[in-house]
Amino acid sequence: MPDMITVSDDLTFALTNRFFSYVFRVSPEGILEHLHYGGPLCEPLDVAVHHIRTQRSVASTFQGGHYFSLGDTPQEFPSFGTSDYRFPALHGRNSDGNTIFSLRHKSHEIVTRKPRLKRLPSARGGSCETLIITLEDPLHKLEVELLYTIYAEQGVLVRAAKFSNCGEKEIQLQHAFSSALDLPQDDYEILHLHGTWAREFNEERIDMPKGRFVVDSARGTSSAAHNPFLALLQKGTTEDFGRVYATTLIYSGNFALSVERGEFEDVRLLAGINPFNFHWRLKPGKTFCTPEALHVFTDGGLRAMSHIWHDFVREKITPKRFKDTPRPTYLNTWEAAYFDVDEDKVLALADKATDIGVDMLVLDDGWFEGRRDDTSSLGDWVADAARFPSGIPSLARRVKEKGLKFGIWFEPEMVNPKSALFEAHPEWILHVPGRTPSLGRNQLTLDLSRNDVVEYLFSQIDAILSCGDIDYVKWDMNRHMTEVGSADLPRNRQREVSHRYILGLYKLLKRLTKKYPNVLFENCASGGNRFDLGMLSFMPQGWVSDMCDPVGRLEIINGASYLYPLDTTAAYIGPSPNHQNGRVSSVQTRFLAGVFCAARGISLNEADIAEHYDELIAWMDFAKKSGADMVGGRFDRLIRNGNEVCWQYTTQDKRTVYVAYFHILSAPNLPFRRARLVGLEPHADYMLVEDGARYKGDALMQNGLPMPYVSTDQVRDTVRYMEKGDFSSYLFTFKRG
Repeated sequence: MPDMITVSDDLTFALTNRFFSYVFRVSPEGILEHLHYGGPLCEPLDVAVHHIRTQRSVASTFQGGHYFSLGDTPQEFPSFGTSDYRFPALHGRNSDGNTIFSLRHKSHEIVTRKPRLKRLPSARGGSCETLIITLEDPLHKLEVELLYTIYAEQGVLVRAAKFSNCGEKEIQLQHAFSSALDLPQDDYEILHLHGTWAREFNEERIDMPKGRFVVDSARGTSSAAHNPFLALLQKGTTEDFGRVYATTLIYSGNFALSVERGEFEDVRLLAGINPFNFHWRLKPGKTFCTPEALHVFTDGGLRAMSHIWHDFVREKITPKRFKDTPRPTYLNTWEAAYFDVDEDKVLALADKATDIGVDMLVLDDGWFEGRRDDTSSLGDWVADAARFPSGIPSLARRVKEKGLKFGIWFEPEMVNPKSALFEAHPEWILHVPGRTPSLGRNQLTLDLSRNDVVEYLFSQIDAILSCGDIDYVKWDMNRHMTEVGSADLPRNRQREVSHRYILGLYKLLKRLTKKYPNVLFENCASGGNRFDLGMLSFMPQGWVSDMCDPVGRLEIINGASYLYPLDTTAAYIGPSPNHQNGRVSSVQTRFLAGVFCAARGISLNEADIAEHYDELIAWMDFAKKSGADMVGGRFDRLIRNGNEVCWQYTTQDKRTVYVAYFHILSAPNLPFRRARLVGLEPHADYMLVEDGARYKGDALMQNGLPMPYVSTDQVRDTVRYMEKGDFSSYLFTFKRG
């Protein structure tokens, strides 16, 4: 493997692979000055220094330097107070009581591996190199290690920062970002993903304003309001055109991604822990690690960006055990019975699951002591003796005797005030003195910054999983943090609680997944309220939204696909009329909206199952037969115009191509549509499975595939029609010759 990181004698650093070059230098003053992030360069160490040192009226000059101001200098890790007035990556209180730090280059090291971060999930290494730059503020003995990891076969740059107090007095961190990226002036657009419960991952594109634009969370989770993802786009970027700079984090708590367009049109992108309500006391001899920030550059548009992200998540984030593993089809008890579950009903549903042909039965909420609704019993993870007299291990064994896998639902991080756990340990919740705790879904948040809480949760979950018959865990989390405080920490560390909570959560997940490596964990947080790469480091799939209506879900999956491969998502056929918006839709459209998700299933009551019995058998049979196809493949967005959506999915071996087309609202006399497929082999034959028709790859890509027609008058056998009326859908399957 050729060197991907090179250093010149005058301390210019270049990271280069076939995807990008990233170049910066040590300025004469010892400041890290950013030079280039973009397409790969043949001679990256020879890149020009574009920053011009010149006289600017009324500009502050750095520590008296002639014509040199940090206010217009592109930097690698800026701080505040020495002539740069933009939002800094580092801000804190030093041992003198002021907030001025000045970081200068001290040393550097190149290692042919990827260092792991203490207590935080991080991307895996392999075929990579890491540049470690040590910066120092010699006055206050603060050292900052900047970590840059580049991979031979991945288009992602991984960055993180480690803060070390090498002095004898405490330093208080207030901004501790993972990365800063200063880009040159350009007419950028901002793409981000916003939403709320049941409306996650809505795409918004806006022109970059003057000033700062921030997406963040102060809710204790990465949140559905703003997913931790942001992209800067060349004006007019499309799926296959335009320069894209995209960023995300491997973190599940309070984050911030900010873009600042300065007075000289320069652009600064910061990524890391949200500085709002954050404060970390860094004692002498101690180190603080930031979560990893991930950066992607491409000049091939949004499609190329997504492919880079998808490949990276599969190869470097998803737990290895499940990276290329087909997911089981399943029947979930939630919409079948809600809280009204018992042993007999579960076994009856297991028989239905066997009849339908799914692989697994999942026992959702309602199984533990006293749990009749959402007002009680969270925290008491013992089977309800009246409804499950034989216990969960016995039930799991009986379900498995029917030839099924068995899964179970937990919401470990929460507790109801009406529970044995809360009565025994009221001090175990997040709370502050003198305030009545707010409720969310009738529950409080356990304080996972406490080791005793983490130990309790491990023991409770371990007691269930240790029977050896649990194949799947749905890990739910249904409220945001309020009254964020801990009885276990002193007064001057209360603003550390949110981050310490996430560290406690990661500790619990690491311990459980290490002990039970073959249990498939699914991340859920009222749907997509904590759908991020931090959680996906432990759990190979997530519940992207509680919105099970197919039309509502189209936008959600489309938005999520910008960053997340559909291997990481789950979907099921829910009730109609839909319980979130009342919409009526066919079983086919309900299934096809999630057809490219790796995990697919059903959540219906017995009457609905009986009504659609044959259809459900057919679709679950398709899901099982295509299960191996839906991991490792390539997802492409082809059409999205407000009334139509068309997606393409190409299997990992490129021998099968699926095209799903959705028509939302019907109308008379519609135009004919075609979709131009992508990524096919031009000279290969592609046979349409349903009728044996053959197409050349170049014809499907250049001339396009005619879409089915929506019409109430379906009069000709030679026309490919869709379902009549609204919310119709169609699935094409091609086999390459």
